[in-house]
Amino acid sequence: MSEQKQQLRVIFNELAKEYLVNDLVTEQAQFLFLLESPHVQELKFGAPVSGSSGASMTKHLYGDQYEKYPLGVLIKKNHDEQLNRPSLNKVGLMNVCPIPMQGAAYQSAAVRARYGEFFQVLEGVRSGNNKVVYSNPAWNAVQEILVNSLRKKLVKLQERSLVIVPCGRFAQKFFRLAAVQSTMWQVIEGVPHPSYNGWSKSEYAGAVDRLKKEFFNRE
Repeated sequence: MSEQKQQLRVIFNELAKEYLVNDLVTEQAQFLFLLESPHVQELKFGAPVSGSSGASMTKHLYGDQYEKYPLGVLIKKNHDEQLNRPSLNKVGLMNVCPIPMQGAAYQSAAVRARYGEFFQVLEGVRSGNNKVVYSNPAWNAVQEILVNSLRKKLVKLQERSLVIVPCGRFAQKFFRLAAVQSTMWQVIEGVPHPSYNGWSKSEYAGAVDRLKKEFFNRE
């Protein structure tokens, strides 16, 4: 491992002590939604997609009447309180990056000042979905760290029957780079990230309809 990559991994680990948001993937999960990274609401609730993106997912998967409940909050509550609701049991949530990739999510001025350069690297990787190799060595090192981390998580699920839904270009890119496959998996391609009402946009209607049809068929 290069010295630079080792230093970046140390920073990751330092930030993870306070800013890690764990995935929610139980033994009962049949659907795995792969997303980018946590933000402010995810840090607050300790679950992926706990803000407006999660609310959009709930609306499309469970109906307008549940729109005010972000999906991550519902899944975590179902798990933590052992509610055992089948419609929630079947959902798994996983972020490619378990700490926020946007500096704005770190609401401590001291943390933003100390790790400012690192946050710039994370932002670069986050926004550079059109590239696999960057001109910036630090971006390549962070991308490699994230790919290796995701690969390890996916390998553990290879024997599970799952519908995997990489949401948005970032998650789709990293799922490709992780290059983990299984005959037990069905992958639904082309589903956008649920932010900014992405699941309601006409250009993604086909992919979102495929997802919803599969979701409703697996009660």
